[in-house]
Amino acid sequence: MKRDCLAGKMLLLMLGLLLINSSAAMAREVEFENKEIEIRVAPGEPTQVHFPGKISGGFKKKVSAVMLDRKDADLIIFANESLTTAGEAAIVRLEDGRSYPIRIKRATDEKPRDDVVNVTDSRRGLILSSEEEDLPRHKERQYEYAPPSQVSGLMREMVLVAEFGKDSIRGYQMTDKYKGTVVLNDGTLLTTIDKIFIGPNLWGYVLDAQNLLDQTQLLNPATFRLDGTRAISANRWEIAARPLTIEQQISGKDTAKVYVITRPRKTR
Repeated sequence: MKRDCLAGKMLLLMLGLLLINSSAAMAREVEFENKEIEIRVAPGEPTQVHFPGKISGGFKKKVSAVMLDRKDADLIIFANESLTTAGEAAIVRLEDGRSYPIRIKRATDEKPRDDVVNVTDSRRGLILSSEEEDLPRHKERQYEYAPPSQVSGLMREMVLVAEFGKDSIRGYQMTDKYKGTVVLNDGTLLTTIDKIFIGPNLWGYVLDAQNLLDQTQLLNPATFRLDGTRAISANRWEIAARPLTIEQQISGKDTAKVYVITRPRKTR
């Protein structure tokens, strides 16, 4: 009897070890390749993402269908039922300076939910040593991304502010004095100002475009061209018909964020 009891305990112990090992083995390994890391989640169930260093922060949409919780090098993701098929983008930053763009998408039969994702990265950390901090003024620093003084850098920073909740852009004065001002209303499209960024060499405009039609509409970049325009971008170029239900209204697919960068306007 005692032998059977001991054998039963040993069996439970072995099963426990097997479960632990199988859980570790089920972790999906992802090598970072300078592109978005796709994470598959199921609403109401947590997914753990392990990064190659301690997480310092990051960015996600202000109004989001996902909740993120971090501890050391792990990011825990919870999604709710409002997560769309396109998913949501987020940026994770580590204390050593490295950053990772991720896209959180719904799991499907073909691509099931990730229990654990282990991200590996062959890049070294980007923290500057004290010697590098004291570089002479004439020595140009190397940036992982273009600085905000360049068109591509300003465009990236504007997206981070408008869609991911970043507070400000270094070197630019942000104003929402003209927020809500209508710049276009031709009966098919309503466009208003959200934010304006004023810099010494570039100005940036964040616009809200809303479809007024009962059918899908493709946005034409030329519609948003201003004097001295250097670049135009948008979070989506195809916007859905104006919403008829609360669910459609919440999804926001009938609207788009449009980003316009111009040369600075001359003031008299």
